[in-house]
Amino acid sequence: MPTAVYPLPMDANLAREVAKAAKATGLSRAELMRQALAFGLPTVVKALSKAPHRLTTVDPLPLRQARALYRQDEDDGQQVRQLMAAQRFEVAD
Repeated sequence: MPTAVYPLPMDANLAREVAKAAKATGLSRAELMRQALAFGLPTVVKALSKAPHRLTTVDPLPLRQARALYRQDEDDGQQVRQLMAAQRFEVAD
């Protein structure tokens, strides 16, 4: 498996905590940080991800009602023709 190296600057307090945790677990500092990332990444993503926002505050129609509405024919041809007739204009030569 190909690997990538990422330099990871950290403050002195965090570096001490990593060293203590590595000693307590018997892992190298690098392996401890890899394991911490692997175990903690889903938690961090869940905690810090932005929630998808709704574009509207109107709740969607219940499924049964939506199906009933969309099953109806939309015959609005007469209204469209009336609107078009009301907007007619002459083109000047």
